[in-house]
Amino acid sequence: MKKILFVFSALLVTGTLVAGGLVTNTNQSARYIRLLSRNASTDVDAVYYNPAGLTRLAPGFHFGINNQTIGQRRSVMTTYPYLHGAPDREFVGTVSAPFYPSIYAAYNTGRMAFSLGFNPVGGGGGATYDEGLAMIEIPISDLVPLLEPQGAQDYRLETNFIGSSIFYGFQGNVSYKINDILSVSAGARYVMARNTYEGKMEKIELNMGGTWLPASTVFTNVATQLAGIVAIPSNVQPIIDGGGGDFTLAQLEGAGYIDAVQRAGIEAGLAAIGVPSANIPVMTLNQISGTITGATPALNTQIASATATSSLMQDQKADVLQTGSGITPIIGVNLTLADIVNIGIKYEFATKLRVINETTSDFTTGIDPSTGAPITMFPDGAETINDIPAILAVGVEVRPMERFMLTGSVNYYFDKPIDYDGSADRDVNMIDKNLLEYAFGLEFGFTKNILASVAYSGTSTGVNLNYQDELSYSLNTSTFGGGLGFHITPMIDLNLGGMYTIYQEGSKNTSRPMTGMSSLSVPFTETYNKNNWIVAVGVDLHF
Repeated sequence: MKKILFVFSALLVTGTLVAGGLVTNTNQSARYIRLLSRNASTDVDAVYYNPAGLTRLAPGFHFGINNQTIGQRRSVMTTYPYLHGAPDREFVGTVSAPFYPSIYAAYNTGRMAFSLGFNPVGGGGGATYDEGLAMIEIPISDLVPLLEPQGAQDYRLETNFIGSSIFYGFQGNVSYKINDILSVSAGARYVMARNTYEGKMEKIELNMGGTWLPASTVFTNVATQLAGIVAIPSNVQPIIDGGGGDFTLAQLEGAGYIDAVQRAGIEAGLAAIGVPSANIPVMTLNQISGTITGATPALNTQIASATATSSLMQDQKADVLQTGSGITPIIGVNLTLADIVNIGIKYEFATKLRVINETTSDFTTGIDPSTGAPITMFPDGAETINDIPAILAVGVEVRPMERFMLTGSVNYYFDKPIDYDGSADRDVNMIDKNLLEYAFGLEFGFTKNILASVAYSGTSTGVNLNYQDELSYSLNTSTFGGGLGFHITPMIDLNLGGMYTIYQEGSKNTSRPMTGMSSLSVPFTETYNKNNWIVAVGVDLHF
């Protein structure tokens, strides 16, 4: 359960929404959506992609306003055998981001350029799981085989989970033109993180012999039954003291020491602690008392467990806000060769970022056996590591003729030094190699004022199976984009774009201890998939 805390907090919706690395968005303008390669940009979106290239703008003020509408479907298929729909139960999360803005402003003096930018550099959408998550439902499904001897036949519950995340980036740059070939830049981005989580787990019920009962009631009854067994030795001590210790239960009933109901209760208690049915009729009351007394420490442990489980089966809700901030230093170089080749190079340093829980209500996931205090999913005041990796971005644009451009970009994410398990107290190796993103775009002008483009982008992830689970999986991707650009007036440019990402399906063979039976490990397979789309519009203004 501890892993749930860190994975929810660090990776559920704070990761890349469409394009980029594990936790970084690079889809930051409408021009990007239609070209997928902007690392050598000399337009106003270079505020984000290639700050050193801003010295190539015409002297004066330049502004860019962009918005994207994004949809994503996340799917995890699990073969866990006790879930409803087994062996192919699918849990689906939908991500919606109707507003995803990027805003830029630049002023070029001719030799120097000053710029500001605003972007959702991480997250940017809300993930909704209408049927909850497998890791929430699986422990409930385990109750059926666990309590099958008591008559459990089925389970049901109402659950959902909604997470939203946005990492706002406020960026400033200063660019300097050394000569007609070389420009450099330096800047920084202030990252402000805000994550929210809301969820419920309600009406947990078990079908006990054909009757639906609240699961909390079932475990309360179990605790009561066990307590009744523990009380048997003290209840029969007066009979033993009165000389009935060497009698069997049948003899005690015949002599009037106990009645039929008391005899049946004692027999049921003996059977419940594993005494063979053939032994019960021949056991004396002294033997019965001694047997139950010997089993009492284990029974008391079971009573405590059943009582704690009863409290966990109560209706629960989570309402959590996480906030934090960090700073990303950024440096860049732009090279212009023969006026037909432009090369952009940018390095973003790693961002140290911690988010802190502000918890109004929380899911209780267990009870601390040493203190009896509840263990919750999002403890109030707890910190989670949300560092953003360093990025090396390189791009090139080639214009062999006036109305034709070829562009390519590579982003290399330094993931290996990042603590993706989210906790300073844990050291889980989740990364085998750094993620690589690459893209190619082609733009052709039908006229001087109407441009069309097509593009392709791919990623090669470097995570290992320790990273992959239903909340934090990373898959190789292929993205196809395209769109139109309109040079409406010398002062106004309009860009329209769309893209669609195909994910390479991934899977993981894993296992987990069965609830209430830690010695029994249940193997199963998770299969991961995603798909997403995006449409974008952007207006650039030049003064």
